[in-house]
Amino acid sequence: MLLCMCASLSVFSQEKEDVASSGIWDNWYLEAGMDMSLQNPYGCNFSAVFPNGKTFGIDVAAGKWFTPFFGLRGKLNWENGIRLFENGHANWLAPFYKPGENMDKGGYVALYGDLQFNLHHLFGEFDADRRWTAILYPRAGAVYNCGAGDGSPVLGAGVQNVFRLSDRWNLYLDLAYNMTSSAVAEAGSTDVDNSSNGYFDINVGVRVDLGKKGELKTKREELRRKDRPFWSDWFVQAGLDMSLQNPYGCNFSNVFPNGKTFGLDIAVGKWFTPEVAVRGKVNWENGLIENKSVKWVPPVESPRDNYSGGGYMVASADVLFNLHNIFGGYDPYRKWTLSVYPRAGIIKQFEIGSGSPLVGAGIENQYRLTDRLGLYADVDYQVTTSESSASVTGSNAGSNGFFKVELGVTYDIGVKRMFQRVEGSSHTGTYQDSECHNWPRFIVNTVASVGVAFGAKTVLKSIVKEERPDHSDDKSFPSGHAAMAFAAARSLDKEFRKESIWIPIAGYAAATAIGVERVASDRHHWYDVVAGAAVGVGSAELTWWLSDKIFGRDSHVAVGSSGNTVDVKYSF
Repeated sequence: MLLCMCASLSVFSQEKEDVASSGIWDNWYLEAGMDMSLQNPYGCNFSAVFPNGKTFGIDVAAGKWFTPFFGLRGKLNWENGIRLFENGHANWLAPFYKPGENMDKGGYVALYGDLQFNLHHLFGEFDADRRWTAILYPRAGAVYNCGAGDGSPVLGAGVQNVFRLSDRWNLYLDLAYNMTSSAVAEAGSTDVDNSSNGYFDINVGVRVDLGKKGELKTKREELRRKDRPFWSDWFVQAGLDMSLQNPYGCNFSNVFPNGKTFGLDIAVGKWFTPEVAVRGKVNWENGLIENKSVKWVPPVESPRDNYSGGGYMVASADVLFNLHNIFGGYDPYRKWTLSVYPRAGIIKQFEIGSGSPLVGAGIENQYRLTDRLGLYADVDYQVTTSESSASVTGSNAGSNGFFKVELGVTYDIGVKRMFQRVEGSSHTGTYQDSECHNWPRFIVNTVASVGVAFGAKTVLKSIVKEERPDHSDDKSFPSGHAAMAFAAARSLDKEFRKESIWIPIAGYAAATAIGVERVASDRHHWYDVVAGAAVGVGSAELTWWLSDKIFGRDSHVAVGSSGNTVDVKYSF
């Protein structure tokens, strides 16, 4: 699942702090093996797993090492579907009312994506000739149970032991524990309707290395522990988001305001190569900004209690694939990049006390402002089980989905070996803050534009006094949200249009989405939003025009301190 989007390998060279890239076929491998799964449904005693939860199957996998300590693996497991391994006692597999029939229906199929961390290389020195290595991996994927006719997300973790027989052939032993929902999969025969069940997986097989094996082996002297770049290229992110809950069977056109929530996101990640990064993220949703019209979040009988109960939290892991670097080559001076990512995590609803696995995928746009600071925008879609998501239709569907739109700031920390500015370089892509953008001028003008828009809409509301569509008050005309959003969008347009047309397009699209949301939530008429947009654009035009007249087009703002005074200086 994870590997299908990957098209390149980069490894680190310590010479001159550069990043060297090699071919896409280096350091791949294939695995094939047999496994035994031990189902452990919620509420069942594990001592009874033999024979009730025992099944057998086959596994095939493909993987790739990006650095000596980080790799990705995709695995396919077909379980309890081969007559040679028939187990007539499988009482803990669906269909629950006919024990043993799971094999007749085809067993179940699981697709996993594993993030692999080589513990020996991570905590010791890289040695291409090491015979035995231990690998730790978190896992995410999906399982489809033919006996139940349904599927569900899967989360898990495991340890792999690999013993090298020759330069290319290896034996491996995997021990993993997986968690999935009770609605579909290796779920139990208990009467407890819990949101998850677990199963152990023991897998033994053969691994063969494919393609070239150059970089990880020949550069081992450059990858000693004191020099290896594990602690380089880390980053942190913080942002705000809007989630759009879309329960199974509900029309997405009604997501405003029934499924709209707001939240806070914090993330930490690391670029292992210019093409691949891993990011851990925590999202606290519907606990900061209340939406009094929400209907599509649990508890179903009283959705607004979700906010007073603390909302919900999502802890997830993403694997980011930088498409610009994969298909266009690595460029440390590139400002704008596009990445795609699969996601896996856990969602916890505080009010109803329910939790469940979660999987998803998304797109991230990032714009680099300085050598370390950047802006990002994420759009993703996530799927989770109905026990912990917004299941309000009355159907017992196995999953529900929700979109999430997120805007925030990213900051690089620690040693930087990638995406770094080379001082004094003649590279045409080098970004020097003073040459590209007048940041103080842009910030001051944007804040002033939004402030003027706020003042103008306040005056107009007090004069016109139009009643809102929901009859809550008489301050409908014009839309203040649209006015301030379009003022900010117009400021982005004036500063960044010459550099990239996509930046103002994104700004206007976000402002338009805010306006549409205000109409859809019955807070404004369409013409209120149009008027608000005109007020916002006009406010930005006026502010920037006055700024140019008073301070000059290339003016700079400087703030300093001398003694007990604070000095503000304008340079032209």
